[in-house]
Amino acid sequence: MPQFDTNQIRNLALVGHRGCGKTTLTEGLLYTAGAINRLGRVEDGNTTCDFQAGEIERQISIAPALAHCQHDQTKINLIDTPGYAEFVAELFPCLWVADCALLIVDGIAGVEVHTRKVFQAARERNLPVVAVINKLDKERSDFQAAVASLGESLSGPEIIPVQLPIGREESFEGVVDLLTEKAIVGTGAEAKVQQIPTELAEQAAKAREQLIDAVAATDDELTIKYLEEGQLTAQELAAGIKNAVLQGTIMPVLATGAYQTIGLSALLDFLTQVCPAPPDRGPWEGVSPEDQEITRPVSSDEPFSAVVFKTLSDPYVGRLSLLRVVSGLAQADASVVNERTGSREKLSSLSFMQGRDTVSAGTLAAGDLGCVAKLEETVTGDTLCDSRAHIVYPAPQLPVGMHAVALEVSSQADQNKLSEALSRLAEEDVGFLYERDGETGELVAHTLGPLHIETLTQRLKRDFDVDVTLSQPQIPYRETVRKRVQVQGRHKKQTGGRGQFGEVWIQVEPLARGEGFEFVNEVKGGNVPTQYISAVEKGIRDAMRQGTVAGYPVTDVRVTLYDGSSHPVDSSDQAFRTAGQIAMRRAMEQASPTLLEPIAEMEIITPEDIMGDIMSDLNSRRGQIQGTGSLGGDMQTIQVLIPLAETSTYAASLRSLSQGRASYTMQFSHYQEVPAQLAEAVIAKVTA
Repeated sequence: MPQFDTNQIRNLALVGHRGCGKTTLTEGLLYTAGAINRLGRVEDGNTTCDFQAGEIERQISIAPALAHCQHDQTKINLIDTPGYAEFVAELFPCLWVADCALLIVDGIAGVEVHTRKVFQAARERNLPVVAVINKLDKERSDFQAAVASLGESLSGPEIIPVQLPIGREESFEGVVDLLTEKAIVGTGAEAKVQQIPTELAEQAAKAREQLIDAVAATDDELTIKYLEEGQLTAQELAAGIKNAVLQGTIMPVLATGAYQTIGLSALLDFLTQVCPAPPDRGPWEGVSPEDQEITRPVSSDEPFSAVVFKTLSDPYVGRLSLLRVVSGLAQADASVVNERTGSREKLSSLSFMQGRDTVSAGTLAAGDLGCVAKLEETVTGDTLCDSRAHIVYPAPQLPVGMHAVALEVSSQADQNKLSEALSRLAEEDVGFLYERDGETGELVAHTLGPLHIETLTQRLKRDFDVDVTLSQPQIPYRETVRKRVQVQGRHKKQTGGRGQFGEVWIQVEPLARGEGFEFVNEVKGGNVPTQYISAVEKGIRDAMRQGTVAGYPVTDVRVTLYDGSSHPVDSSDQAFRTAGQIAMRRAMEQASPTLLEPIAEMEIITPEDIMGDIMSDLNSRRGQIQGTGSLGGDMQTIQVLIPLAETSTYAASLRSLSQGRASYTMQFSHYQEVPAQLAEAVIAKVTA
């Protein structure tokens, strides 16, 4: 592929609800532009962007994929993103490097739950958004209804069609382009430009007038020209739309039937004319090694800098890193610096991506997306730069997976393989985290939902030959105190020779939830020598690792050391550490100890008609409704605080209650006291 200048590049992230046809649209665009010579099908498992075994088997996108094509001397980079909420963490790095989001909407279903989420995510990054109504070649599709659902459900930009469909459902054959006032009829690259059908002429004229009104209202010069002349040229209209899209004041709407590649040549024209080039969105903001804010223009004349937005593992090549060149030129085999680790990296095998395949590239211009192989210490979110011009671009915040499962393997051999496999999966999937629980010893995986962990365990078996058993992890309860007490801790031991002696007096009192632990030294007159104060604190912390109610760690307490005594010969660090342990255990027994449970903050997005059923189910799980809100249309939000112990089966329950129409996100909020009757059951289970 020829080298493209920065202004000849378009970086587009295809986003939307599952099943809206993002992968099919990507495939169709590649085929129409001549980047591939065979039109793959999701159901046949041979599309460019769904190449993982799990994606082919399930016929869904699990991870983002990068592809590219050329149209009118412009390179179009396409990032096909997953549409399932369980894989939404992968979306944010893709939006980070894109210059425009293509919001794909199902022409049958209209705006759906995840449509709103991805639209909001794009808006929060000030990313221009273009809407594409897809599947207009399918039964029960309705362009006008889908456009109306955009207006009802999404707030911010004005929703304005720039195309009208010609025909409907099986008769859908092309689009009317309101910019050029022409019809584009046919499939793929074979589509022909024609006059607007007579039966659509009046509708098209009215729609174009509405489009001009909307665009002119965003620009004073266009408003004046329109008022004076009563018309705008196609070029003026396109320029006005481009500026309005860039400013986020207008979201243009286009029409496609991607399965049959109808409307795709017109879509390619629009993408090259209207979607912003990398420099159009202004310089990138970063920080220097001294934490000073700096900006870097998107220009090949600037020093090199790039960010990694996806990590892949190839069985033959090894680690592949998808990156965006922010500034400067990426040169094959150049030496650069990873700003997070400070290590040197080499841009080996610099290439363009076409799904799973690579196309060698000698250089990548500023703004371009590509791939390098075998970066040793670089992961998703890292910044690479010239060693003479350091900069770090802050990576986007990612949702924290609250769907936790415990992983077990049957043999030590599998245990060794599991450790390496999980490390590899965590590198590739930014929504997946795992840890060894220090309290329970369990290996706990954190994901964004049941489907997420299911796909990961299948990869463990298929790619790493590791069988894992899943179970519910133990709930990380805590213990605290409810009243203030003062106690003595005295350790005295004489066994011949030098003895051990340490005595402390401490006051233990509760702190507010979330305060953790506070140690205060108020010893006067050297009754506890200064050199032993830290040993006392260590002893207190030792005792707090295991409370007296059910053996869970102690939190939210203040411990004040206010008196004690020592021996000039027998006192030591160990003696005072032991005395601190004794005092803390005694205090816990006397200070009305109680059990705390983790509370999660959950937001549910649900159709209004099942809102009552969902709230009833939340109440049965001890949920505390904090509020509700409207997202437009018939979609509502519910904010609730719910004990983590009540959420282990919630994903399945919500799916059943809503027939898959509702979704939720969850994050840790705080700890609160467990009701007495439930605490008894927890204690009995632990002590049994």
